[in-house]
Amino acid sequence: MEIKKSSGFLSSKVLVPIILCLFIFLCMGCSGVFFPLPYSSLAPFEGKVIDAETKEPISGAVVLAVYYRTTYSVAGSNSYVVDGQETLTDENGEFKIPRKRRWFVLCRGYPEGSLVIFKPGYGRKGTAPPPKQYIVYELPKLKTIEERKKNVIYADIYDEIPYKWRKLYIKKINDECISLGVPPNTIPEEDGEK
Repeated sequence: MEIKKSSGFLSSKVLVPIILCLFIFLCMGCSGVFFPLPYSSLAPFEGKVIDAETKEPISGAVVLAVYYRTTYSVAGSNSYVVDGQETLTDENGEFKIPRKRRWFVLCRGYPEGSLVIFKPGYGRKGTAPPPKQYIVYELPKLKTIEERKKNVIYADIYDEIPYKWRKLYIKKINDECISLGVPPNTIPEEDGEK
């Protein structure tokens, strides 16, 4: 009597290709090919802020990175703010805003970025630099009270960005408003912040 070996439900000839296909599908899925990962990557920026006249470094200037997306249609394009992050310049006037990922966002990918630099007594600087390049930014010293008032009255406070990612920026603008006798901007409640 001859005993036959049972080949089992899945032999190694079938099991290995199935596992390999599942592994490839999983890897492609994790890279966003089949299904997107729910994060948005915020570009890094670095540079130095100096006085336009003296070329001396400006410490304590707030640098706000504003990230936005642009949608295109038959009627034209429309840009809207989606995120932000901020930092202060050090004693050498240097700053570094690292690359960050915000997880579980509706729009994934890489939003475009621009920088807003503010220091009380100096003119605001708004620029859209290329990421990953070290750039020196010159801020002009404002000479009159009227120039300084105009500078803070017309400052955009970026309500679209959650308050926790623009606290330093709002604080510096409000400090300048108070020192000039201009009503400060309202600060959202921490619990129900926008």
